[in-house]
Amino acid sequence: MSYAIAMLSVHTSPLDAPGRTRTAGGMNVYIRELALALARQNITVDIFTRRTNEHIPQIVSLSPRVRVIHIGTGLAAPIDKNDLYQHLPTFIHNIEAFRKKEGLRYDVLHSHYWLSGVAAHHLARIWDVPHVTMFHTLARLKELASQDTGTEPALRLEMEQRLLQQADRIIAATDDERTQMMRHCGATAQRVTVIPCGVDLTLFQPHSKQAARTQLGLDPQRSVLLFAGRLDPFKGPDLLLRAAALMQEDAQVLIVGGKLSGDKDVRALRQLASELRIRERVSFLGARPQQEMPQFYSAADVTVIPSYHETFGLAAVESLACGTPVVATRAGGLTTVVRHGETGFLVPRCPGFFAERLDTLLRDNELLASMQGASRASVAQFSWEHVAARVRELYEEVSSDMSCLAAQ
Repeated sequence: MSYAIAMLSVHTSPLDAPGRTRTAGGMNVYIRELALALARQNITVDIFTRRTNEHIPQIVSLSPRVRVIHIGTGLAAPIDKNDLYQHLPTFIHNIEAFRKKEGLRYDVLHSHYWLSGVAAHHLARIWDVPHVTMFHTLARLKELASQDTGTEPALRLEMEQRLLQQADRIIAATDDERTQMMRHCGATAQRVTVIPCGVDLTLFQPHSKQAARTQLGLDPQRSVLLFAGRLDPFKGPDLLLRAAALMQEDAQVLIVGGKLSGDKDVRALRQLASELRIRERVSFLGARPQQEMPQFYSAADVTVIPSYHETFGLAAVESLACGTPVVATRAGGLTTVVRHGETGFLVPRCPGFFAERLDTLLRDNELLASMQGASRASVAQFSWEHVAARVRELYEEVSSDMSCLAAQ
């Protein structure tokens, strides 16, 4: 059976470059790559997102079966995601107007992040179709990870709690996330299905380390540490700089994320690097297209992920696929992706612990080579084809459940 899926991503578009802003990251990659993989399995996907630029066409085709559809909600300009809730009624109305105008029918609604979940819940009732949601990150779990309650908007906490009870099915990226949803957020076991995120194993492959360093203009003899992602404090780029300042190894530090000019997060990190007296060995390279990332991962000896929490840890999977070990916080999905002592290290979120493990790894050539050799094979099960097949099975399951309920 061929399915038509409406995906919702209100606050960020799959066309946005990961790492360039605080709203563009692994979720953008996930939505785009999952849609393309589903299309290869004869599923049609329309991805609805808010128009933030009047010069972008309303409809952008990613493949013959995948479209990104920009929906107007007033001014076509970026709006802070915490201010978007008030625009959801317009977003919902305009999606329905588009659907009617085009004469479309969808079999399943698949939402990403809580704002999209709220919109999808209303549309699912109008269209009488099942609603599958993936939060990508939950406010309650973020607060628990950072041990800082009260930092997330009360509205988000409330809406996520409702969606956990309202959605027909919730996708968790790991068993740990599913357990945390049930333990701390009140999710029921039958509603939560574990399906991991994916990685493009054709794109993310090991390259020659020396060739990659030469192409990037790096010292081929000096150790390289890589941070890749959004420069959100929750992701911990500052912790990497503090760890680098404590290390005995004089490693180069590459920060791939943010914008090269006018970025307050980059300015703050530059200032911190100066205060720590490591400015001369830290390079800020801005966000880069996915096509370039294998070169950065391959050039690095280690990818460092010092986040408070990661639902899955896409950068870790991409790095391992390129044969580069990962040193990461012992938290969330990272504990599923990184095999401690085999493909990297999992450590408490403290600069000293990171510095110690990074020094250990960079000084032990035999250990480093062993981890490099084990890295790619460890993530083979995360191919997009496998992930898309699991998601398709879930669509079929929720559709069947709804048909059975309608027949009763």
